[in-house]
Amino acid sequence: MQEKKYLPLFKVLSTHGLKGDLKVALLSFNTEIINTLKILYLKDKWDEPLEIAQIKKGPGFNVFILKLKDFDYERAGELVNKTLYIDFEALPRLSEEEFYYYELEGLTVKDEKGKVWGKVVEVMPMGEYELLLVRDEKKREFYIPLVEEYVEKVEPEEGLILVRDIEALVESQL
Repeated sequence: MQEKKYLPLFKVLSTHGLKGDLKVALLSFNTEIINTLKILYLKDKWDEPLEIAQIKKGPGFNVFILKLKDFDYERAGELVNKTLYIDFEALPRLSEEEFYYYELEGLTVKDEKGKVWGKVVEVMPMGEYELLLVRDEKKREFYIPLVEEYVEKVEPEEGLILVRDIEALVESQL
């Protein structure tokens, strides 16, 4: 039997109100996934699914108010700063131009001249676009906006993000 895979979907930011609701940040480009969710999981508690009672849009970009079935204020408080996961099989398929954050992390960033700039260590939602946090071989970190001006092509199957000339952008951060 193949082992199930789980992917991080929400970061619990705080409790919300006194009835056990949670304020969570969605760790995905695709907000449509919200409409299909029924079950979430905590890391290392895969056999204890958390049933979703309700999800609604919260304050801020990619912030939602999540109500889990049978959770009160005290139990909800135990989840603050934790990550909630989804079963990989429950993810909706995306179009060719869309990606989940986990698919971008670990990709090599290379420019059209062949220079390797580093690897993506994190994807950060910023509203209208995402920022790629890249770490080079000297362990220095810098950001690249995931926009056409800087990113030419994303090829997860090749393990690569092809960027345009980003030298000035990187130098301004190091």
